[in-house]
Amino acid sequence: MKAARLGSEEVTYPDRISQLPDDLLLRILSLVPVRTAMSTSLLSKRWKPVWKMMPMLVYDETCPYIGSLGFDLFCGVSLPLHEALKTLNLKLGKYSDSIDTLLFPNIGSNLLDMTINLNYYYGYYTPIKFPNNLNVFKTLFVLKLQGKIVLDVVDSPVCFPSLKILHLTCVDFQCEESFTRLLSSCPVLEDLFLQRLCSGGRFLFNMSVPSLQRLSITSEPAYYGSDEPRLEISTPCLKYLKIFDRCGYYNFLEDMPKLVEADVSVDMSKNENLLRVLSSVEHLVICLYPSMVLDLTDSLIFNRLLHLELDVCNSFRSNLLLRLLKYFPNLQSLKLGCTYPKDTEGQLYCLVSEQGSVPKCLSFHLENIQWTGYGGTLDEREAAAYILKNAHRLKTATIRLHTTCMENGQIMMKDLTSMSKALASCYLVGVRNLNGFSSGLAQAKVDISKLLANNVEMETYEGNVITLEATYRRLPPICS
Repeated sequence: MKAARLGSEEVTYPDRISQLPDDLLLRILSLVPVRTAMSTSLLSKRWKPVWKMMPMLVYDETCPYIGSLGFDLFCGVSLPLHEALKTLNLKLGKYSDSIDTLLFPNIGSNLLDMTINLNYYYGYYTPIKFPNNLNVFKTLFVLKLQGKIVLDVVDSPVCFPSLKILHLTCVDFQCEESFTRLLSSCPVLEDLFLQRLCSGGRFLFNMSVPSLQRLSITSEPAYYGSDEPRLEISTPCLKYLKIFDRCGYYNFLEDMPKLVEADVSVDMSKNENLLRVLSSVEHLVICLYPSMVLDLTDSLIFNRLLHLELDVCNSFRSNLLLRLLKYFPNLQSLKLGCTYPKDTEGQLYCLVSEQGSVPKCLSFHLENIQWTGYGGTLDEREAAAYILKNAHRLKTATIRLHTTCMENGQIMMKDLTSMSKALASCYLVGVRNLNGFSSGLAQAKVDISKLLANNVEMETYEGNVITLEATYRRLPPICS
């Protein structure tokens, strides 16, 4: 390549980029818009086939390099030219009625992962019907739809024989049957994420997916009221469940014996059989309500539960927590937090009988407890004292204090370290401030299974770490 003339000699610079291996060239092309990548085919014979081998393409309608064809026609013309496309990401910036006619028919049969994102605030929802007998639907492994899309699956639904991951984020449905038909067309579906739209009124969704292993359901924030959807769920092979929806009614039609992990934040008064289907889990994240404790019976024991995370309410009730531990005989790890919903306060005055015998998990299994937002109230102190006194296997207690006053924090720490422990001999740490810290929330970690270091670190919620000087005091053995 002639680039410059030095005196009477011509200087030639070699084309080193073209000599790069295909993998590196494909990586370079992935960093530029699709139309720019296509234009590289005009550079030389070496470049002509390269862009066709790109395994991932992002078609962005907001990109200024689409050209005069328009986005829909550009996609329709360029998509059939790709020979090795595996992942396709479509980003649309306005309403389109040609996804079924121009996009889907022109996508090759090798596609594994497709994302369609319609990100615009005004205008109609873009319809998608999934026309039958298209090769692209036969190979899809992952399908993600997001934004202003309305799905209208017809009576004779399309089939996704290979689809295992389906994400529907703020997608609407033409009718309730469209949702059911879409799921029934996915015979091997394993992972379903649904962020549903909040719309006024009541409606019923049927979710019957025998192959499903992971289910996540959330609702978008409702700014103009809330709805009351009902979901009837049949997923016997489910292993992971997450529901964050305070408005919905969830009716589980059958048990889920393979369920291992669950994270649920729902209105328990609307989901009466939820605790029954959760009884097989090993890891559970849930809110603590008086009504939940009252619904538990001796016939409903969580024998497999090892790790429990509880969101407790403002007016913490020690007898609620201690009564609840009775139903988790093999619990090894307990986390208490305060990220509770505001609409639970009306349930706090439900009467619960006092704690009887010591829960089995405290006597034999509990090894770790983490408490975030400990405020030193009478009920909180009672629960902390009871657990520390009766947890014979406890190794580590991590308590994050809720205080805006350094003096109050010191008082609470002194109170905690003075509580009796179940172990016959243990080391306790007393702390005093060396570096100083502003008002906020502090965390102190007390390891009662081994001798602590001379310096202990405390972390504030602002992210600051302060160093504390530790002193030790040996407690006398606890007489049984």
